[in-house]
Amino acid sequence: MDPWLSAHGAFDSAWFQFPRNHHLATFVRDKLSDSRKERFLYISHEHKDHFDPAFLNSLEDRDFTLVIPHFRRPALRAALADYRSKGLISFTDGQEVTIPGGHLKLYLDDSGLNRDSAILVRAGGQSFLNLNDCKVYDRLSSIAQEQGPITAFACQFSGATWHPTCYDYSPEVYRQISEHKYLSKFETVARAIETIRPRIFLPSAGPACFLDPMLLHLNFESVNIFPRAPKLLRYLGQRLDNSATQCMDIMPGDVLDVDSSQYVKRVSERVSEDNFEVYIRSYAALYESFFVEQQAQNSETEINTILERLRVELDRKLSALTLRKRVVTPLYFALTDSTRQIIRVDFVNGTVELASQILDCNYYSIRAPSWCVARVLDRKLTWEDFALTFRMRLDREPDVYQTLVQGFLLMEPEDMNWFCTRLLNIEDMQERVVVEAGGARYSIDRYCPHQGGDLSLGWAEQGRLWTCPRHRWLFDLERDGRCTTSGITIRAVCLEADLS
Repeated sequence: MDPWLSAHGAFDSAWFQFPRNHHLATFVRDKLSDSRKERFLYISHEHKDHFDPAFLNSLEDRDFTLVIPHFRRPALRAALADYRSKGLISFTDGQEVTIPGGHLKLYLDDSGLNRDSAILVRAGGQSFLNLNDCKVYDRLSSIAQEQGPITAFACQFSGATWHPTCYDYSPEVYRQISEHKYLSKFETVARAIETIRPRIFLPSAGPACFLDPMLLHLNFESVNIFPRAPKLLRYLGQRLDNSATQCMDIMPGDVLDVDSSQYVKRVSERVSEDNFEVYIRSYAALYESFFVEQQAQNSETEINTILERLRVELDRKLSALTLRKRVVTPLYFALTDSTRQIIRVDFVNGTVELASQILDCNYYSIRAPSWCVARVLDRKLTWEDFALTFRMRLDREPDVYQTLVQGFLLMEPEDMNWFCTRLLNIEDMQERVVVEAGGARYSIDRYCPHQGGDLSLGWAEQGRLWTCPRHRWLFDLERDGRCTTSGITIRAVCLEADLS
């Protein structure tokens, strides 16, 4: 599953494996060459910390079957179309395929801004549910009911977004947002464990580490959205009191025996909170010269060329954004190594023009190095990969999330129209549900207007904030169900106080 083993990390070498696992490449190759078993290699989605083409291409013996999700966007299928292997199965959502002694089943989240999959493997009387980065938390109850007891469970517990990581917040606000986000994610993990009640929980899809000198500081922040496994396990130890689930903290190379719930510590050097900083600085030292070469500076002429190419690309994206007139806040895009001109995107008027400075009181802005932007324009990075490099700074006035602006920045031009259509389809969903919070009952929209999460499976926080189970957005039930971070609403209506 998702063998990410290349020595130069992912997202243009912004992320690196933590702890290091490069030494396991030979071990994995040997496993995939063992003809005594039927072998399957699963890729959950196209993010490069899960889909590692360099490692896949290094495999000489390919007597295995590739397992991938069948997303609407064909990028992953296209990337593997010519890959020589025993076979390829492209799973649709909920599709089940028989394997020796059991079956495989995939669950897809193909909502535009998110494109992930989860896998369930059942064989030999045991089962493993691996969510990877897939936020199908609102489906876990039905999955557990359908599949029965889950032996081992793994899911994401650390953040992977540029908010608030790349935003120009004060240290206090940055800390507050980060703390809320990681605790909210921890609570989601705890509720997932309570729902499916696995025998074993494995923290996975945890934080990468950041070795680029531009990003090195992220490793050492006291609070951010990249908590490490020991912090999660302490939270679960307090939150899941008397739980029968065994939560494990393992390292790459350790071996788990699911029958006995025991694991063998094969890695002698353990990364702990005590030696973490020394470990990371030693790790980063190995790549110092690499980053010097990667981030060579552009001349003024080259920067101007990149700026014009970027203007053309943004204009192409804007032309495909059919709901652009809903965005009344302009977007400014600047190159950090140029002080002469910036790009202004006017969504309402449909224009992309050069400007000398930010002229609006309300705006959204992004700044990134020209060499990094050039990687996107040269099609060496997707726009989503670019966002995950974290090599940019952002600001927004007012500080309100806008789904359409996020989609405009993260998605490819060819996906814009479908993205807008899906948002309209979510808005057209009229089903309502009744929820209870703070001693009162409320009627709300069933589906989250952000990305369609099932709010009937959400929960109340602070007596009035209804939480979406997918992305943990909060809606204030006492303020018409208005989202706390954006202008969208779930149209909450108080029915009556619960007098029971």
